[in-house]
Order: sequence, then C-alpha cells, then structure tokens
Amino acid sequence: MKKLAAFVAALFFTATAFAQTTDNTVSAKINGKEWTAKAQRLNLPFTGVKYLAIAGMAVNPDVQTWIRLVYTDELKPGTYTIIQENDSEMEKQYKKANGNVMWALVDYTSETKGLGHAFSDGESWKGTVTITSVTPNSIEGTFDATLKGATYKKRGLATVSGFGLRQNLEDKVITAAGGGMLTKSGPHDHDNTKRTATDEEIKLTDGKFKVSWNSSTAQKGK
Repeated sequence: MKKLAAFVAALFFTATAFAQTTDNTVSAKINGKEWTAKAQRLNLPFTGVKYLAIAGMAVNPDVQTWIRLVYTDELKPGTYTIIQENDSEMEKQYKKANGNVMWALVDYTSETKGLGHAFSDGESWKGTVTITSVTPNSIEGTFDATLKGATYKKRGLATVSGFGLRQNLEDKVITAAGGGMLTKSGPHDHDNTKRTATDEEIKLTDGKFKVSWNSSTAQKGK
C-alpha cells in the first residue's frame, strides 16, 4: 500500500511539479566507463537550509548518480568541495564557512545482482562540484569525485519471503515513471539490506549535469 501510494504520487509529481524538459541528463565516467541517464530533481525547503538533489537514474539494472546540495543562502556559480555525509565533517564545514552552509555530496549506487538483491555503492567522500550556470528554472554543472565503497545485500528473510522482490519491482516502476526520488530518502536507501564497508574506491570523472524545468514550476527550483 505504501509503494502504491508512492507510485500515484510519482505520476502526479511527474505530470505537474516536476515538469522537466526531456534533455535533462547526468553523465560521468564510472571508473573510466562512460555512463549517462535521464535526470530527476528534488528541491526541499527545510527550516534554515535548502536542499537540492539531482540524480541520473537508469533502470534494469538500477544505476544512479546523485548530486546533493545543501545551502543556506542561494545557489551561485562556483566550485564547491565534496564532503562526507557525517555530522563531524558537516560541522567542520559549517564552522569554516561561518554558518553560510554549502555542502556538496556526490553518491553512486549500482544494482549488482538481479532485481535489487545487492548493490555496489560509492558514498560521498572527496572531490568537487562546479555549478557553471544556475537560474530560477535551471542548473548546470560538472563534477569529479572519489567515493568510498560499500555493499548492500538483501536480508535473507526479505529474499526468501518474496517481499523484497515485490518491493524492488515496485521501485523500478516508480523510477521509470520519473518519481524515483520520491521513494528514497537518499542514494543509499536500500530497503531490507545489510551494509558492509569495503576498501574499494569508485571514481566519477568528467561528470556533467543539466536540469531545467518549466517556468510554471520555477519557484520550486529556487
């Protein structure tokens, strides 16, 4: 029922609030291999800060690259340091910027076994995101990132019961409909999985992102 409601919301989101143009993309070389996918965008106003997430999302297999920006003032062209998603690093950057927060995070996730039973992820670590152009209804930029590796494997009960499979299929349908970001709290939100850190580094080079949306929804993209 939860996934069904999310699917309905995803269709509404795609048809109205999202209203993006068809050439929106995120691309990069993933460990040297060319990759590109249609981009999705999510902009949320929180108390005191703003949150903009852009993600290239491919389906079957699921491969996603996320660029997330958290800021207090407004987005401006410039180059920003990628940080790890942990409290100590964020606090360090907060103090360094005298409260004018601009956190940039880049993450990657790839389905490694059929229908989402395991994922090979790269968690935000270091590198840069450069915003080359930003307007009330568009954003464009580049990125280069080195990510820390982690694996996520579906827990046994979810696999044996078939619940995990149904859940993954629903996620794929929603993502293909353009609402993948509505079903996830973040790039490493894999239901009923166990995380294991690895020594692997995932490199995203020559990264590019370009997203624009209709002027009628420009207020959502500020």
